[in-house]
Amino acid sequence: MRILLVFIILLNLLYAGWEYLNPVANSNLMPPLADNLKTLELLHEPPGETMVSETDKLSVNNATTDEEFEQDKGSAGDNEVVEPVVAKVSCYTLGPFKDKNIMQQLRETIAEYVTDLSVRKRQEAEKHRYWVYVPALPDRKQAKLLAKQLRQKGLNDFYIVLSGKAKNSISLGHFREPKHANLRMKRVIDLGFKAEIEVIYRDYDIYWLDYKVDEVSGDPGFSVDEYISEGVSQLARDC
Repeated sequence: MRILLVFIILLNLLYAGWEYLNPVANSNLMPPLADNLKTLELLHEPPGETMVSETDKLSVNNATTDEEFEQDKGSAGDNEVVEPVVAKVSCYTLGPFKDKNIMQQLRETIAEYVTDLSVRKRQEAEKHRYWVYVPALPDRKQAKLLAKQLRQKGLNDFYIVLSGKAKNSISLGHFREPKHANLRMKRVIDLGFKAEIEVIYRDYDIYWLDYKVDEVSGDPGFSVDEYISEGVSQLARDC
């Protein structure tokens, strides 16, 4: 009995060793079906309609999308490419104007052709007159005495200044042109009297028109050349 048990154990060990040394590879491949098998038809499918896998449907959809993309691309290529129109805006300054009325008239005239129209005003000083005079004397009595001496020399067109910072001086005249003032001063000096010239300035306002011109949508025939007069010019500036 013991010998039989030992023999059975040896057989099991030999079988286990054989299985270990010669493993049987499991195959996941399914054997092909027979050609004479019938196709399974579902009740809700029309007869003769074959089943399409999800992979096949995805391939068909991708192919359709590619065809539509190519068609759209071709259609877009047939159309002309319209480039956006970029408005070109230029900024100018027109002036200076010494006459406010003329400036206002021009402003109303060009208002329909330009944008951002504004007026700038600035005060200026200009040479207005050349005053020839004898400097102020210490008092009124000496001024009258000098006036008497001038008359004796043949000068009559003058007067004594009675007030202001030039009080007791003798005015010999106001002249627009400097050459006439110089001639008057020279004559008085030649007669033996002291004479001087003082420039009298006058304050006045000047006006400038600032505006923008849209060269795309604006009137192509608009020009300020006809409005430019002597002393007035058009200057380009940064917007």
